[in-house]
Amino acid sequence: MTTIRGTEEQGATFVELFFDLVFVFAVTQVTAVLAHDLTGAGVTRALILFWLVWWAWTQYTWSLNEADTEHVSIRFITLVATAVAFLMAVTIPLITSPFGWLFPLAYLVLRTVGISLQWRLAAGDPVWVRSVKTWTVLSSLGLLAIIAAVFLPPDRRFLALGIAALLDVVAALGAGRGEWRLFPGHFAERHGLFVIIVLGESLIAAGLTLADHTLSVGLLSVAVTAVAGSCALWWTYFGWARDALEDKMKAQPPKRLGRYARDVYSFAHFPLIFGVIGFALGIEEAIAHPKDPFSVPGALALCLGLASILGGTGLALALARVRVPPIRWWAVVMLIVAVPLVRLMPAWVAMTFVSVVVAGLAMAEESSQHARGVSEASV
Repeated sequence: MTTIRGTEEQGATFVELFFDLVFVFAVTQVTAVLAHDLTGAGVTRALILFWLVWWAWTQYTWSLNEADTEHVSIRFITLVATAVAFLMAVTIPLITSPFGWLFPLAYLVLRTVGISLQWRLAAGDPVWVRSVKTWTVLSSLGLLAIIAAVFLPPDRRFLALGIAALLDVVAALGAGRGEWRLFPGHFAERHGLFVIIVLGESLIAAGLTLADHTLSVGLLSVAVTAVAGSCALWWTYFGWARDALEDKMKAQPPKRLGRYARDVYSFAHFPLIFGVIGFALGIEEAIAHPKDPFSVPGALALCLGLASILGGTGLALALARVRVPPIRWWAVVMLIVAVPLVRLMPAWVAMTFVSVVVAGLAMAEESSQHARGVSEASV
């Protein structure tokens, strides 16, 4: 029973990366759903959908962390989960249709397989089993809401899904207090790879939209600044924040490891990742209408999306008790208050402006971290 458990920490394996690619598609599906309904209700529905997608991925990040992913049975389980996750992703736009019951059904199967895997991995470790038991009992409440969503009419399905999302948070708050077995390096790496995947999704969205339009100076400007903005976003996470979060996780005592992973990664990375969806929608509108000012929904998606990415990383750092340079919070505030300004300028100019803000933050933080490193080394 314990042979499927890894004996030492390993890096992300090909089967995990293959599994993650399905969630690239799921993120793209959520982005498409939101693009067709950029209203308050549409954003709420997208938040619920993305939370469920994120929570399914997160559960497997916890489950596979201690597993020997080279073991044939782990590979088989992961590939089965990959197939189910693909069905879940395909049915995201169908939730309010007569076939919408397929989404909650696929999600239910996906989560059940993940919980079963956690039980198999924890077998023989009483402390770990106790934590998994608490997680299973509390998670069952949310899964009951998912079961209800299978049978509810399309117009009420989102209500059940929203309740399930809230109960997921309750389950995590309760079960996170337990003692969990986690390899910090692998855990941080999986989340870092997911950040890269979703940032790549924003560039894919830009490229696909760009391919449908005749090239012009304004269009080329939007494309260049979109790529520059994505690269700057990469730097704001991977320049130093990602390593700082991993180092803090490695320093956690066993009893606090689960709580740290829950708060810093499972919770705080959610607004970071969801913000990329808003950024992608902003890019799509700018490419479609480079010379026109952003619409109100487009300006909100662009600016609040970027603020959510930077703020989500800042929140993760703060929860990890890592000093967050004040300039990050100033950049978040600047992006939020810039929404009316973005509405007054051509889209290509607005894209240049927000990209300069993010790039300026990346350079300022890099300079600050370098100066801090030199100062500490000289002491």
